[in-house]
Amino acid sequence: MNRKCPQTLDKPILLFGLEMEDVALLGAVGGVGSILLGPLIPGVLTIVGWILLMQFKRGKPTGYLIHVLYHQGVDFPGLIPPIKKAGRYSIYGTVTDLKKLTIS
Repeated sequence: MNRKCPQTLDKPILLFGLEMEDVALLGAVGGVGSILLGPLIPGVLTIVGWILLMQFKRGKPTGYLIHVLYHQGVDFPGLIPPIKKAGRYSIYGTVTDLKKLTIS
């Protein structure tokens, strides 16, 4: 007996078609905007942003937006710094000159 194996074994959690990071971003923008401008304008902008993000991310892999932001140089906590900020990576961390390296 053959059963079809799903392409994605561990599906990400989606809320109305967006990942949790995207929902948090839209919520933060809408919340701060509501405090500063009132509820109408940020509410409309949040809904429009939601629709645009769904259109932008259609057919893209999971975590695509975070990968694009990281590639553009946005630093996320817990990740190594983007190559635009670090310049280059080395096994010694920030030390790239072997003469400056001291091992005790």
